[in-house]
Amino acid sequence: IIERADRKLFLDAAVIQQGRLAEQHSSLEKDELMKMVRFGADQILSGKGGRYTDEDIDALIARGEEKTSEIQAKLQTDVKHNLADFKLLGDGTDDGKDTFSFDGKNYREENSDVNFINLPQRQRKRNYDVNEYFRDAMNTGGPTSGMKAHAADAASKKRKKGPVFHDFQLFNRERLNALAERERDIAAKKEHQIKLIGELRAKAKQSGAFGEAASDSNERESLLQQAVELEKRLDEFSLSPGELQEKARLHAEGFPDWNKKDFKAFTTALERRGRYDFTSIARDVMNETGKGENEIQRYYVAFWTNYRRIQDWRKILDKIQRGESKIKRLRGIRDAIQEKIERHLEDTFGSQFVDMNGSKLPSANQLLEHSWSKMKINYGGSAKGRAYQEEEDAFLIAMMYRHGYGAAERIQMSIRRAWQFRFDWYFKSRSAEEIQKRCDLLVKIIERENEDVRKTLEQEKLQKEEQSQETPAAPANDVSDESPDPANKGSGEPMDVVENAVVETKLVGDEE
Repeated sequence: IIERADRKLFLDAAVIQQGRLAEQHSSLEKDELMKMVRFGADQILSGKGGRYTDEDIDALIARGEEKTSEIQAKLQTDVKHNLADFKLLGDGTDDGKDTFSFDGKNYREENSDVNFINLPQRQRKRNYDVNEYFRDAMNTGGPTSGMKAHAADAASKKRKKGPVFHDFQLFNRERLNALAERERDIAAKKEHQIKLIGELRAKAKQSGAFGEAASDSNERESLLQQAVELEKRLDEFSLSPGELQEKARLHAEGFPDWNKKDFKAFTTALERRGRYDFTSIARDVMNETGKGENEIQRYYVAFWTNYRRIQDWRKILDKIQRGESKIKRLRGIRDAIQEKIERHLEDTFGSQFVDMNGSKLPSANQLLEHSWSKMKINYGGSAKGRAYQEEEDAFLIAMMYRHGYGAAERIQMSIRRAWQFRFDWYFKSRSAEEIQKRCDLLVKIIERENEDVRKTLEQEKLQKEEQSQETPAAPANDVSDESPDPANKGSGEPMDVVENAVVETKLVGDEE
């Protein structure tokens, strides 16, 4: 059994696994050694089946060593693992078949005297040409190193498609594509001329073979001379210095380091801040992308100069304009609320702080904190609604002035902290969405109220202007032509005329 298993393992390793069965762990681990030592120790120590002395154990070990040596010797002598002389079963009593047996005949000893010779690699026969030898040695007939460099440059430029320019990188892609197309055309012409030079050299090589006539030698020299002339003109197949300078300038104008994420952050900042607040735009883009302020400023200028190079520039401008409309609306709401608060403070405190020149004046928030409950709201023709009281609306207006429009959550927390509404469960239980809706309605009421106040002031101003225009002036011709007496200087008719004019003015004003 051991011999057959060893043969099978050898056959598997030699034919199937091809060495993959090589032992990877040559040393045994500690647990494996302990298992080997403890194997059978329980039965010996239990005392079942008789007692064993040290002599018995030594005799058993000696018999095991003898049996192992016999097996190893047999494996070394009889089982020589060689594919040329391999048997699956052992010799002697085994009836196994030899691998050299086929169709009832054993070919093992038939061709034992044949020696196999490794054949060398075949080499093609090559005719010797002294002209070709010197031509290759002196590089007069074959392509020179410069020709090889020109050929490699032309092939690379012909296959080159150029870098990918995205529209948001603000490259002048039309002009760059035109220059790239011209460069590819020049490379194609250069490659054609290189091919022509190769053909001329090939013709010269064929015409200048050993043993030809003198005329053929002259023809070879002329062909080589033409090839040399064409090779000298290969440097002309390139862009002009002006075109190369323009190409470098166009590459420098773009922003190859900007990706789609950076462009998205830039346009979002424009929508949020507007196109004129560059400081806020740069701060948002720096926080989002990590780019420097100078680079953002350069991209900002290039964007508004060449934004039409972007494919969806109309959509981007529409978004920016909508964002600016929102900003304008928020500013209008802020100004309306501020106008309402200033008018309320003026009506409440009046000229109480006019004489406070040296002392510090209180802020608007401090004044509003003690006077918001006295604020009057002109609801107009529409009813103010049963849900909200005027005091609650006044508090919302004051909080919008303090926290800003749209800060509904902060206003909600201020309502819950205000002691004036500690028992107003309806007002305290309103959600942020409901508070925002009420604030929107109050903003419309404030804007309408401000508009009415402005119209009233304009009407009053027009009435005053009309009154001043209708007031008659003192006529200069009513004064007597006679010169007044010097003794009566400072009294007389001129003063009477002025008094009469004032009286008439008062009467006209009373009638109006």
